[in-house]
Amino acid sequence: MRDIAWRTALTFLALMGLLLLGSNVSCTVDHRLVERALGQTPEVRIARYLHAIAEGDREAALALWSLEGSPSADLEARRTSVTDELLAFGPGLEHQILDVAWWRTCCEPGLIDDTAFPDPDGAAGQAGGARVRIALSSENEHKAIYVFDVLVPGGYWGEAAGNPVRNWAIVDVYPEGQAPLAWAWK
Repeated sequence: MRDIAWRTALTFLALMGLLLLGSNVSCTVDHRLVERALGQTPEVRIARYLHAIAEGDREAALALWSLEGSPSADLEARRTSVTDELLAFGPGLEHQILDVAWWRTCCEPGLIDDTAFPDPDGAAGQAGGARVRIALSSENEHKAIYVFDVLVPGGYWGEAAGNPVRNWAIVDVYPEGQAPLAWAWK
C-alpha cells in the first residue's frame, strides 16, 4: 500500500513538473528525470515484464511486449515462446542487469559512446534504443542470460528534437546467442 502512495505522489509531482515546463519538455537532462518519475525507462519496462512473469501473469507479460511496428509471425511466435520459457522460472524469478548498450536512432543509427556526453546520464540521455543483457535465476535453479531490446517507437531524435520525454517499449526478448528479430542492429 505504501508503494502505491509513493508512486501516486511521484506521478503527481511529475505531472506538476510537466505543467510548469509546458507540454514540450525540452530541458536536456530534465527529460530523464520526468521519464524516471513516470516509469518510462528501459529498466522499468523490463522490471514490469519480469514482475508479471514472476507473478505468473502470462497475459500481463505478453501485453508488456510490444509487437507494434514489427508484427511478424516469427516475432509473435518468439513473444509467446520466450514468455512461456520465462514463466517456467517460477515465482522466485530474480534478475540482474549485466550491461546496457545505448543506441542513437536518428541520423546515423549506432552505438552511443558515453564519453561523448558529459552529463550525468551520458549516452542514456540521447538514446532511442537500449539492448540490455539480463541474468535471470530462480529458486528452482533455472539460470540464463536473456537480451531485451527496448526502443522508443518511431525513433528518438534527442537534442535535435529538443529532448522530449520518451515512451519506451520492449520489442524483443531472446536468449543470449540468438539473433534479434525486431531490431537487427549489431
